[in-house]
Amino acid sequence: MSFDPMSGGQRDTFGPPFRDPFAPQPQPRSGKSWMWLLGCGGLFMFVLCCGGGIGVVAIGFRVMSAEIKDQIRDNPKFREHIGEVQEFELDWAASFGAEGEDTYRYRVRGTKGSGELTVEHITGPDGNEVINEADCGWPTGRKCK
Repeated sequence: MSFDPMSGGQRDTFGPPFRDPFAPQPQPRSGKSWMWLLGCGGLFMFVLCCGGGIGVVAIGFRVMSAEIKDQIRDNPKFREHIGEVQEFELDWAASFGAEGEDTYRYRVRGTKGSGELTVEHITGPDGNEVINEADCGWPTGRKCK
């Protein structure tokens, strides 16, 4: 045995260094870290794809609603009942329950009143919305076409 001043004690030159049995031992590495990384990455991609797809659809419906609002607000019958449009919002639940593939329902509030507007429209060849038919239903029971 020889003395090593850096180790703070004696050391055998031919054997392994002395290890304290009470000192904390390093934990063996688990091979599952790559599974956590893969799972978190997959979850992130799922949220990104689904959230991105829903976002694109929502933006498309907003653009469509804005075009319909611009077309319908200048209609004399519509202005007679509603006045100046203050709120024009797509009613998702009523639209999906409406008959017809291209029929959508909107909740409308204006300076003179509020009600529900059912519009059948298609996207024209130029990419703009074309209204085929519009039907207004007001709380008073009056209808306009």
